[in-house]
Amino acid sequence: MTIRERHPPVTRAARLLAGTALACGLTGAAAWAAPDDNQEVMRERAFEGAQWVMATQAARAVAQVGARAAAGDGPLGQKIRLRQGLEADLNALRNQLSSAQADALPGLRAEAEALTERLTALDADIRAEFPGYAEIANPQPLGFAALRDQLAPDEALVFFLSGGSATYVWAISDSGSAWHRSPLTARDLTEKVRALRADLDPTGAARAAAALAPSTEPEPPAFRADLAHELYAELIAPLRPALGDARHVFVVKDGALSSLPLSILLTSPEPVNDLAQADWLLRDFAFTTLPAVASLHSIRSTPAPRPATTGALQFAGFGDPAFGGDTPDPSYQTASRSIDAFFGAEGTRLDAIRALAPLPGTARELNRIARMFPPDAASVTLGAAATEAAVKSAPLETVSILSFATHGLVTGDISGLGEPALAFTPPPEASALDDGLLTASEASALTLNADWVILSACNTAAGDGTPGAEGLSGLARAFLFAGARALLVSHWPVRDDVAATLTSDTLRQLNDDPTLARSEALRRAMLALVADDSDPTLAHPSAWAPFVVVGEGGALTRDP
Repeated sequence: MTIRERHPPVTRAARLLAGTALACGLTGAAAWAAPDDNQEVMRERAFEGAQWVMATQAARAVAQVGARAAAGDGPLGQKIRLRQGLEADLNALRNQLSSAQADALPGLRAEAEALTERLTALDADIRAEFPGYAEIANPQPLGFAALRDQLAPDEALVFFLSGGSATYVWAISDSGSAWHRSPLTARDLTEKVRALRADLDPTGAARAAAALAPSTEPEPPAFRADLAHELYAELIAPLRPALGDARHVFVVKDGALSSLPLSILLTSPEPVNDLAQADWLLRDFAFTTLPAVASLHSIRSTPAPRPATTGALQFAGFGDPAFGGDTPDPSYQTASRSIDAFFGAEGTRLDAIRALAPLPGTARELNRIARMFPPDAASVTLGAAATEAAVKSAPLETVSILSFATHGLVTGDISGLGEPALAFTPPPEASALDDGLLTASEASALTLNADWVILSACNTAAGDGTPGAEGLSGLARAFLFAGARALLVSHWPVRDDVAATLTSDTLRQLNDDPTLARSEALRRAMLALVADDSDPTLAHPSAWAPFVVVGEGGALTRDP
């Protein structure tokens, strides 16, 4: 029996249906009316059932990193990485089969059969050498006790599951557990989140924090404070007692909520006249996004990354690629690290990449970070040297902190682009090694051993809040699969000046205090931006809130 056959599609579907019934049924009227001594048991059963519903590709990527780590770096670990790569290739082939032309079907089917045979043979080898692989790579839902074993005294977890009739929320910490049923449906959340994001995306109609012209004073940005407080009151406020003294909150979200950082919610119903003084939830908690509840166990049971001693780097950065578009006005650096979907079908893909606007702030950003480390422990690749080929050929498995500071592209930004990507200096001619774009599938093939990967670009976290969509983008999943223990990713297009400030200040906080949690370092960097009165637009959450920590939000792993 293959590992795949242990969890066949029918069984998986049955589990999801059972999980849905369990989560929704136990959080129905009968559960709310249950005696107090039954509430904890019913909360936990519904919590576990909801986790089956929330199983995601990103969670599986995190679990597979744990499985590779458990197998070690020897031949078995290499077999597991090979198997996971083949499985990804097979899934991609199946997607192609569903939309392929009739004349292409025989070839695709033959390729799929060959991959299946290779997977079957590898499964037999892995099962013989590592019987526990299937269990590690396909984690089971966590109960309250197992979850608390993973949480520090100052940590908590909040888990959301939205549906057609309500949204269910659980909170777990050392202080206890609580659940809440909000009447907001998945459709309600989609509408409200999209309304909030309309004021957060600086490339949208509102332009948010970005100036429309460098010679004019920025207009006061709009923000739906009423919606920001309504979501807090409906989803978070009823659970505050269960969070106890927690300051660091892990968050597992689905649907539209997956594209909205909780830090921008408002804890007060009072009208907001000054965004710099607003009661942001950011003031109370540092947040870390998890692909799934079980991901916390996967991450914290995985041995901490340890780069090789010879030639190891604490930091490596790639940025400021050589693009030939219009240069932003240096007097007002609010260029966005998004291409703003302005490419059509004219010209080649290389032409489109060459026409991207330069991002001079990325060079300053990466050099500022590099100066925090000893000269022989940091590497920065900039300008014409910042190519896709340079990334693929670099010894990234020896890097502890890896940063990419460039334009982020989503599907459709460039005609024919079918997956998210990071843009680099384009080559004279495109090749399989280098076409100027590091796509999600190519990123997943990298071999990383990183404490943290910083994607200082745009739209590297989630989509636009479409119900049922994956909670993390393909680019984020790819870097998790490649071996990143934690990510810093963005939910919407990022101002070039703000990205440079947030990323470098976050790492400076960690450099000054190695015991500080990643999420807390980011929170402090954000609060500093909110309080910066030199530029009032910085207090708008479109400027300070795009980045989120994904994965291990605790302190960076450092050698004694």
